[in-house]
Amino acid sequence: MKRISFTGLGITLPMLAISLISYGQTTKTGLGVSNNISSAESSASKTKVSTLDRSDVRSKAVREFVRSYKNVSNEKWYNTQDGFIAMFILDDINYRVDYDKKGIWLHTIRTYNENKLPSDVRHLVKSSYYDYNIIVVQEIEIPWEPFMDFPTDLFTYIVHLEGKTKLINLRVSNGEMDEWEKFDKSK
Repeated sequence: MKRISFTGLGITLPMLAISLISYGQTTKTGLGVSNNISSAESSASKTKVSTLDRSDVRSKAVREFVRSYKNVSNEKWYNTQDGFIAMFILDDINYRVDYDKKGIWLHTIRTYNENKLPSDVRHLVKSSYYDYNIIVVQEIEIPWEPFMDFPTDLFTYIVHLEGKTKLINLRVSNGEMDEWEKFDKSK
């Protein structure tokens, strides 16, 4: 069961690794982190991603998107080698919704600040890392499969922490937390 849930993460975690490395570098240099869609667009343009109109996206993906996000109409669609990506902002949360070439939903990544983090996850993190600030959170949601434990296997949180001398990226899933990456801050 855990192997299957982490297989889905095996797809999304490499994508996050690039953003985590850039996050660590921007924090070290004092530039700050940009969580807006335009920065995602510029990084996406480097990986052979093209912008699409909603009418050019596979109809199954659009139907799933409209069903899941009824109040969203300002999304931007992108075509990738592996499928389609919809990006938008709703209630101060940046969304990235990925679909495969057939229009099947693969996962959703939400990026937000500490105040949007579920209280149980926040408590788990802050009880062990009370001297660290939560800079940004990436919440990864994967589709439910009949062989998965419901609902805890559906969400994984990547919590970016900043301390006086360290940057730590935590992975929180199923009530368990582990240090995924750790960096020394430059002096």
